[in-house]
Amino acid sequence: MGYSVSDANSYLVLTGGGIEDVKIVKKAWIWPWQRYSRISISPFDFEITLQAMTIEKLQFSLPAVFTIGPDDHIDALCKYAKILTGKTATNTAKREAAGTGRNHVQDIVKGIIEGETRVIVSGMTMEEIFKERQVFKTKVIENVQSELNQFGLRIYNANVKELQDTAGSEYFKFLSRKAHEGASNQAKVDVANAMMLGDIGEAEKRGQT
Repeated sequence: MGYSVSDANSYLVLTGGGIEDVKIVKKAWIWPWQRYSRISISPFDFEITLQAMTIEKLQFSLPAVFTIGPDDHIDALCKYAKILTGKTATNTAKREAAGTGRNHVQDIVKGIIEGETRVIVSGMTMEEIFKERQVFKTKVIENVQSELNQFGLRIYNANVKELQDTAGSEYFKFLSRKAHEGASNQAKVDVANAMMLGDIGEAEKRGQT
């Protein structure tokens, strides 16, 4: 029997006699028939470069950095604690939780990011992804968060970087050049129109004098 107190960025996870499932607390008396462990709620950075394929079977790379950690409320912490300790509700989840700890959590996060991104990409064309990049990134983040909820995790920050061509492909390079040339040509048209209007204005002034 002893008294234990957690750090500011951690909680105690109690199991054993008198506890139905798991109990999340900041401090507690630990009885001889009980066990406890500590879980940190500090977020961690997760970096991934995903290879995905569009509806036209075109491949590209998606670099991203997610800052992910447990959501700081009891229900979410209970879910997170079960993943860390392997005390999950189903046999399937127990098998998946065989490797417990933060490495296991990172494996779960990686699987979710890869799975959700590939599902979204498989229903879009390369040009749709390129033209609606912000919509695409937002959809990826929302879908990933929806899946993370079941594990008590949340996205604190997400940086989905610029989409990149895979080796041997120059599709995004071509689209970027096409967009740049289009903007450059439009700028030239705007300058020519401005100059023409200026010339017309100057001629009108001379005609009035």
